[in-house]
Amino acid sequence: MPRKVKRTNAEADPQLPLDFETLINNAQVLSKEEVAAQSPRQEGQPSYDPIAQTAGYMQRTVEFEQAWETTIQAAREQLLNVDARQLYFDFFLDLKRQIESNSPQALRLAHLLDLVAVQGLGMGRDKLHVIKPSRGGARWKIHFDESLVEAHLNSHIVGNHFLHIVDDREIKDQNLDFLIGASDVSQHRSAVPVPARYFKRSVPFVLNNAAGTLFRHQDGEPKYDNVFNPKPDEELLRWMLIDPSYQDELEPEDYQRCTSSAMDVGQYKFDREFLLKAAKRAPDIIFRDGSLFPQDAYLDNYLIENKRGDFTREAIKELLDCLSYAERVEVIYCGVSKNVQLKVYSAVVDWYIAKNIDRNWEIGNYTLNDGQAMSLLLSSPSFIESNLHQALATCLIRRSFTTRANLHTRLISLAELDDHFRRYQERTDIDIKPYKSLCNLGHFYMFFIGHSKSPQQQLPRYEFFYTDSFGSVSTIAQKVLLALRSCGFTTDHDHSFMADKPITYLIPSVTQHAHHLSKHVGSYIDTATGAWIMSRYARLLPKKS
Repeated sequence: MPRKVKRTNAEADPQLPLDFETLINNAQVLSKEEVAAQSPRQEGQPSYDPIAQTAGYMQRTVEFEQAWETTIQAAREQLLNVDARQLYFDFFLDLKRQIESNSPQALRLAHLLDLVAVQGLGMGRDKLHVIKPSRGGARWKIHFDESLVEAHLNSHIVGNHFLHIVDDREIKDQNLDFLIGASDVSQHRSAVPVPARYFKRSVPFVLNNAAGTLFRHQDGEPKYDNVFNPKPDEELLRWMLIDPSYQDELEPEDYQRCTSSAMDVGQYKFDREFLLKAAKRAPDIIFRDGSLFPQDAYLDNYLIENKRGDFTREAIKELLDCLSYAERVEVIYCGVSKNVQLKVYSAVVDWYIAKNIDRNWEIGNYTLNDGQAMSLLLSSPSFIESNLHQALATCLIRRSFTTRANLHTRLISLAELDDHFRRYQERTDIDIKPYKSLCNLGHFYMFFIGHSKSPQQQLPRYEFFYTDSFGSVSTIAQKVLLALRSCGFTTDHDHSFMADKPITYLIPSVTQHAHHLSKHVGSYIDTATGAWIMSRYARLLPKKS
């Protein structure tokens, strides 16, 4: 909006014509950089330079990879003898000291502390809480209850050392007839042509489809059995098919979340009906493509009274059913997550290197995510896939549904959870019992296994559902390794920014098989669904006399 011009006494007529050509010719023209330079900012605060930031990130990535055979190798050897719980405890204490001493990096380090302790390990405010400076102030304060933090680390970290060797030969009574299941879901965005007289039109729809496979060795040879539903009924299509009305009824963000939750619903339903409840025999382990956690996990979204809320609630109920059934039939339900955003492992490795190996190593400026960093840390030229009885692995870290749902950040401690749910239930008619049950049951352990020769092959994060009835957490990790040795690996290709060679994800072959099957079957169902829609449309047309 143009700035209001102060009128002079000579301006008698309020409707004087404007000479736009003169205005434009006499205007001051600024470039974007000049506008940014004139923008007010706090004294002493440098202007933001996105080019420098991008270049810095690139430099950090290259430095990390160039140190693979030197600094990273030294870290790998030393971390085999470093107590995992003590490492995290010392990491938290040191960051607390630096932040409270008003380090120039205080803001970045506080964010890093939150990423690891709160978002990763799920610590509540009763244990650790970052108190930012008051407005205009500069004093940081970290609430840190040492005894509670120590107890939390003891209950959430499994493994004496940060890195250790997993050996599946330690499992007694190994099942030679190991049955491995896998699943994946695909989303197809399509449109049905509308046969109009004058104009060409099409009506869009989104279709989700899940499929899977069962793998075993039969007569010494690998055997895959494809599992899918070639013709879903109308009840299932209610959750698989996102029709055009969703875009009319929902805000754009709600619509996108709804399509994501629809994928969760489809895969959970498939896992339960076709794998966990397999007609002949349930698999010993399921390698599910993607994280076990639902994409929409917040309680507020669970209570939304629109179609997004419907799908969020359905995804929660379906995951709860999967976990309950996996517990009942004692199946290891394991997610294979490639798109990893957490930095719960990578941040502490950066800190350890800076403190013990290379004093010039940066922490806080740019931290690789866990997938990138653990692929570098765990890969080794000496790795032999054909002899995968043992492999280097990280400690196991427990991450619960309450952490994924950020419930621990809204309360002083999780002991207040029942009262929190009660207050919510009093304000809504929607039943939150399934959500509460998932909070009680939904506990997972995540870890990385080093099964590659080169960091050019990215490693996924494995995360499995666990209850006390399954026995030792370490034994479950050994069975995951046994299953990986049984089915082997396949590369899932992706192209990396500024890479000389395409970066590949190294994932279980059964998971990749399920991925391809899901896309193939989905294309068939997509075509069939279009035909069903056209058939229903034909019934709406007036009959010709």
